[in-house]
Amino acid sequence: MPELPEVETVRMQLWSKLSGRKIIRVKVFHEKTVGADGGFSRKLKGLTFADINRIGKLLIFSFRNKPGLYLLGHLKMTGQFFFVDKKGKLVGGGHAVSAADTIQFPGRHTRVAFHLEDGGTLYFNDMRLFGYLRLANEKSLQETRARFGPEPIAADFDPEQFADSLKKRKSSIKAVLLDQTFVAGLGNIYVDEALFYAGIKPTRQANKLTRVEAAKLAGGAKIILEEAIKNGGTTFQHFVDAEGKKGNHSAHLQVFGRQGLPCYRCGTIIKKTRVAGRGTHYCPGCQR
Repeated sequence: MPELPEVETVRMQLWSKLSGRKIIRVKVFHEKTVGADGGFSRKLKGLTFADINRIGKLLIFSFRNKPGLYLLGHLKMTGQFFFVDKKGKLVGGGHAVSAADTIQFPGRHTRVAFHLEDGGTLYFNDMRLFGYLRLANEKSLQETRARFGPEPIAADFDPEQFADSLKKRKSSIKAVLLDQTFVAGLGNIYVDEALFYAGIKPTRQANKLTRVEAAKLAGGAKIILEEAIKNGGTTFQHFVDAEGKKGNHSAHLQVFGRQGLPCYRCGTIIKKTRVAGRGTHYCPGCQR
C-alpha cells in the first residue's frame, strides 16, 4: 500500500494535470468503488477541480463553486489513477499494472472514468477492488478527518503531545505508529525507518519510551517522510507516480528490505521479524 510520501507525490502530480479542468461526464464501471452511490456521476458532472488535498493516505478533491462537496479517494492495495490526455499520452499514479492493462482505456480493471472538457480523461483502476472513491459533504469530511491522528510533517505537529500520548499506550511502538488514528501517514516502510533513526526496537512497549526517545522518534519521522517526498517515494514492485516515474527513495532506506545485510551504521546484520502482524526490519546493534 502506498504510504504518505507516495500519496503526496500522486497528489502533486495529479494536480498538475487536473488544475482548473471541468468534468463533462463520469462513467462508473463498478458500483462497489463508489459505494453504490446512484448519484455519483450526476453530482460530479459539470464541476471544475479546485484543489487536491490529503490527510494521511486519503486524497481529498474539491471543486469550484461547490464548497460543500468533496471527492475522497483511497488507493488501498492496488488502486491506480491514470490520466490520458487528448493526444493519448498516458501517465499513472499509485500502483503499476501489467502492460496489457494499459494498452487501451477503459481496461478490465477500470472502475471509474472522469471525462474532462479538454478531451483528457482521468481513470481510476483497481484490480482487487479495495480502493474507493466516495462523495462527502462538509460534515462527513470533518468526521473523516477526526478519525486521523496528526501528521509528523504537519506544521502544527506537537512533539510534547506525541510523547504524552505514547504514555497511554501499552502496545508495541510499531503497532502504535501504524495506527492511523494515533498518527497519520506512517506505514510499514517508514515506521521501520523512523524507529531505526531513533534507535528504538520495534517491539518496545510504547509507554516505556522516554521523552527524549519520543522526541527523537517524532523528529526522525518528519525528516524521513520529507526526504521520501523529495525523492518521489519508495518503489518496490507497484508504485509509480503520476508522471509514470518510479519513486527513487529505496536507495536511501536504512533497514527496510535489508534483512541479512550489514547495518550502514554499525555493521550488525539487519534482522526481519513480525511485529503487529507486519514484516518488520531492525538493527539489533543500533535499536534498543
